[in-house]
Amino acid sequence: GGGSKSYFNRINATANLNFDLAKNLKLIVNNSFVQLGSKGVQENSFNSIIGSALNFDPTVTKYNEVENSVGTYGYSNLLLSEIFNPLTKLDNTFNISKGNKWYGKVELQYEILKDLKVTSRFGYVTWDQTGKSFNPLVFYGPLNVENTMNADGTTVTGKHNSVGENKNSNTSFTSETFVNYNFTVANHHNFETVAGISFAKSKGDGINASRQDVPFNSWTFADLTAATGTNSSTNTSAYTAGNFQYFRKNASYFGRVNYDYQSKYLASFTARRDGSFAFGPENKFGDFLSGSLGWVASNEDFFHSDIINYLKIRGSYGTVGNENVNPQFVSIATGGPSYGGTANSNGYTFGSQFVAGSTVSSYRNDGLKWEKQKQLNAGFDINMFKNKFSLSADYFEKRVDGLLFTPSVSMYLGTATIPTANIGSTKSSGVDLSLGYNDRLSKDFSINTSLTFTTSKNLVTATNDDGSAIINGGSYFNGQSQTVTRFQKGFTPGYFYGFKTNGLFQSADDMSKTPTQTGAQPGDIRYVDMNNDGKINNDDKTKIGDPFPDFTMGWNLNLSYRSIDLTIFTYASVGNDIYRAFERNANYSNKFQNVLDRWTGPGTTNSAQNPRYSFTDANSNIRASDRYIEDGSFVKIKNVQLGYSLPASVYKNVFKQIQVYAQIKNLYTFTNYSGYDPEVPGGIMDTGVDRGSYPQARTWSFGINLKF
Repeated sequence: GGGSKSYFNRINATANLNFDLAKNLKLIVNNSFVQLGSKGVQENSFNSIIGSALNFDPTVTKYNEVENSVGTYGYSNLLLSEIFNPLTKLDNTFNISKGNKWYGKVELQYEILKDLKVTSRFGYVTWDQTGKSFNPLVFYGPLNVENTMNADGTTVTGKHNSVGENKNSNTSFTSETFVNYNFTVANHHNFETVAGISFAKSKGDGINASRQDVPFNSWTFADLTAATGTNSSTNTSAYTAGNFQYFRKNASYFGRVNYDYQSKYLASFTARRDGSFAFGPENKFGDFLSGSLGWVASNEDFFHSDIINYLKIRGSYGTVGNENVNPQFVSIATGGPSYGGTANSNGYTFGSQFVAGSTVSSYRNDGLKWEKQKQLNAGFDINMFKNKFSLSADYFEKRVDGLLFTPSVSMYLGTATIPTANIGSTKSSGVDLSLGYNDRLSKDFSINTSLTFTTSKNLVTATNDDGSAIINGGSYFNGQSQTVTRFQKGFTPGYFYGFKTNGLFQSADDMSKTPTQTGAQPGDIRYVDMNNDGKINNDDKTKIGDPFPDFTMGWNLNLSYRSIDLTIFTYASVGNDIYRAFERNANYSNKFQNVLDRWTGPGTTNSAQNPRYSFTDANSNIRASDRYIEDGSFVKIKNVQLGYSLPASVYKNVFKQIQVYAQIKNLYTFTNYSGYDPEVPGGIMDTGVDRGSYPQARTWSFGINLKF
C-alpha cells in the first residue's frame, strides 16, 4: 500500500474586501487560509526508500515465503544492513504532518490631494504545524544487524520502538507606511515619487518529544501518552524532549523617483537602507542603490517604420542585500551526568569521577555584514508586425560580494561552532531572450505563445584574502563516505570534483607503462595523472563536471477557441551534469544492467563504466570520478490545462463566469538520464547530486473557477 502511506492534501480559502470609508479613504483587506496535510516522505539521501528500491538484492522474492517468520515481504540473506526490501521499508514508515497557515494584509489608503497619497499597510503570516512519526520494531532478515525484531516476532534484546511528536509555531509581520507624490513640471516632465519606512519581525517556537515502547508495536497506539518507556541508567533515551525558539527583526527606509519625458526618455532611481539584527553592532545597516535609464525610440518624431511598432532601449544597475544568516553570539555549553550528559560531555575527570563543566560552544563575529549583490542589465524590447511579434533581449552581469559562509577550521582550535563570515564573491553573466507571438487568427480562435532562452556563466571570483580557502560539499555514501562538490576560486560554484578516468587496464604490461596506481589489477579503472608526478593520488583530482546548464528554455502556449482554453508549458535544461550518487556498491546489492558487460578479460571492454567486478575493490573503482557523471539534459512538459467556460445562460445573474478545467502537472520528461528525475533538488553545494531523490509526481487535478 504505497497509496495509504503517502499523500498530500491542500485546502485554500481567500477573501478580498474593499471598503470606501470616506471620499478619500479606502480600506483593503486580504485574508487567506491554507491547510496542508501530508503523509510519507520525499527524500534525497543514501538510505531513502527510492535508494533501497534501486539497490536491494534482486534475487529476493516479493513476498516472504519462509514459514514461521514475521514480515509480509521477502528479505535478503546477503545484505546485512542499510539496504532493505523497499516494500518492507515503506510498510514500516509512519509519519504524518498537518499545518494551518493564515496570511494576509490590512491596508489604508488616504488621498490627501489629487496626486498625494499616504498608504499604511500591515501584513502577517502565521503557521502552526503538528507532526508525528513512529519507528516500529522490524525484522529485515535473519542476518541483518539492524533488526529490532526477531524472526519469531520477539524483540531483539536492548531494542525499542519509539514515537516522536512535534509542534511548531511561526509568526511574522511587516508594517510599512509610505507616501506617493506625483507631479509634472513644464507639462512634459512627469515625476512619480515614493518614500517610506518599514519594519518586520518574525518569531517562532517549537517543542518535540519522543518516547520508546509503544504498545503492540502499532501506529494506532503511537502516542506519547500511550508509550511506556522510562529513563534508566542503562537507557537514557527512553524519553527525551527538547524545545527551541527564535526571532529576528528588520527595519528599512526607502525612496524611489521615476522620471518620464513625453514617454520617450525614462529614468528611475531607488535608495534603500536596510537593517538586520543578525549582524554585528557596526554593520547592522546596509545601503543599497539602484538606477535605470530607458529610451523609447519608437516615440521619436523621426521614427517611422511599417514593421516596428515599438522599440525601447534600456539599462539598469543596482544593489540588493542578503541577510540569510543566524545571529552571531557566544554560547556556553554545560554537560555531565547531572545534566543528562555522559562521560564524554563537557567537564573534567578527577581520578575515576567525572565532574560537570562548561565550555564555549559558539563564537560571535562582530565584523559580519550584509552580503551584497550587484547587477547590471542592458537590453531592448521590440514589437513588430502590428504588435503580433515581440522580442525582449537582455545581457546581465551579477556579482555577489561578501558571501555568507561558515568556514572550516582545524580541530586544534577546539570544537566550538565557528561563526559565519563574509567569504568570497561570485560572478554570473549571460543573456535572457523572450520571443512572443499574439494574434487572433479568426473570430473564434486566438493564440498567445512565448519562448524564453537563458544562458548563465557562473564563477567564483574570490574566497578568503589569498583565494586559498576551499569549501567541500556534496557528501554521499556508496560504501564509503565521500564528497564530490567544491566551492573554489576560478571555478563554477559547487562544481563536481574527482578523478578523470581513461578506460581500463587490459594487462599487467599495460599497467607497467602507466603511473603507479596502488591496488590496481587488469580490468580496473585507469585514472588520469593530472599533475604528471608518476602516481595516482588525491593530488590528481580535478573538475569532472558542472551542475549548471549551458542554457535553459521555456515554451508557453495558450490557445483559445470559443469557450475552450488550452495552456501548455514546457521547460528544457541543456548541458547540466548530474552526479549519480545513489549506487550503494555493496557486494550483493542490485547493479546496473551494464554489469553484464563488465570486463572479463583483455579486449572485452575498455569502458570505465564496466570495470571488472571485485568483492574487495582494492583499486577503489567506486571513488568519486567521472564514471558517475551523466548528462542531465531534459525537456519536461510541466503543465497542461484544458478549460471550458460555461455559457452565460447556465448561471444567468448569479455569477460573472463559471469555468471548469482539467490539469496535468509533470506530464512527461524526455531525458537520457538513468535516474528517476533529472531535476535534482539541493542547495549550491548539492545541485545535481542525486542520492536517490524522490521524483516529482505527475499530478492530475480537476476544478471549477467561480467569479462573482
